[in-house]
Amino acid sequence: MESVFHTNGTQRSLPSKSWFQEITAGGYRALILDCDGTLVESSEVHLTSFQAAVRAQGQDMQRDWYFARTGLDRRSLFTAFSAEISNGFDVERAIKNSIQNFIELSPAVTSIDETAELVQALEKTHPMAVATNAELEVATASLSATNLLGYFGFIASISDNVAAKPAPDIYVLAAERLGFQTNDTLVFEDSKEGVRAALDAGLDVIQIIHD
Repeated sequence: MESVFHTNGTQRSLPSKSWFQEITAGGYRALILDCDGTLVESSEVHLTSFQAAVRAQGQDMQRDWYFARTGLDRRSLFTAFSAEISNGFDVERAIKNSIQNFIELSPAVTSIDETAELVQALEKTHPMAVATNAELEVATASLSATNLLGYFGFIASISDNVAAKPAPDIYVLAAERLGFQTNDTLVFEDSKEGVRAALDAGLDVIQIIHD
């Protein structure tokens, strides 16, 4: 798996086989990982849950439209959807329904091998947390389905009443709760919104690149 390492205002390519070495050489003592697209492959499950929620209101969400906005939090995505249709759309109802749909479908979520193996390798040496634009119950369902939940001390999420990525708030909260200095803490992310959030929080980032 390919990735890009963002540190000290620079970027360089980094293969996943070098992640462990980079963490050791860089003296990082703690990790914060995004959930969807970083720890777990959940995009199809999310798409299905979103489509079912809008279908319940007589609408249709196109696949391409959704995948162009996967870095957004649920409310922002549904708000954007509502703005593009002529008929009335109940954003709150769609949020509630899509969360319920996702939890029911969560057994279909799978882990991403490279990050799962890294987490397992660092379990005893590096405190780790999850920072996600998903709601706590959604992230918990994904991590439980992939047997990854137990590796993390906590989940910082949109449920903590903080601004969603690309605002830095979720990463600021996660770093504070981990209790390490920002230069001791490394983030793993995949979305451009998440990378911006982490960098604005003063954290180095390894950005996973999906083909």
